[in-house]
Amino acid sequence: MNIPDSPSRPRLGWHWLWFFPVCFLVLLFVELHTVKYAFKLLKLGFQRWEWGVLFSPSAYLCLSIVVISVDWPIRGLFSVASLVRFNNDLNADRRWLYLLVLIIGIFLLPFITEALMWGTFPFCIDDQGNSRLRLIPFLPWPGGNFGEY
Repeated sequence: MNIPDSPSRPRLGWHWLWFFPVCFLVLLFVELHTVKYAFKLLKLGFQRWEWGVLFSPSAYLCLSIVVISVDWPIRGLFSVASLVRFNNDLNADRRWLYLLVLIIGIFLLPFITEALMWGTFPFCIDDQGNSRLRLIPFLPWPGGNFGEY
């Protein structure tokens, strides 16, 4: 059944010409990276599993950040689409500024969440090779280079 366009259901129209490449780039670069990184951390957490992690706030924060890193870029794309479709509330200059900031934020999100996951990952290995369970996020400060777990 084909529903005709009506004022109550605004469409993207010609905005698909720029919105589709943005969606493609977000899925190709942002989502692919964050999903691979999330599975890498989940696999590493499974390999180093200890039951004490159930009492670790750092583990809950790390898991929340993993979910956010995968979920928020998709929500950001829905927000961009809704800002484009429902443009009656904002003037054009302010709306394009919000869109630009939102799109830049979507592409910067993996860098921020990767740093947060590195600092909150609950299963640390110190310089002597001993496994430690981190209870408080970022304490002790992760040893080694950035991104090493």
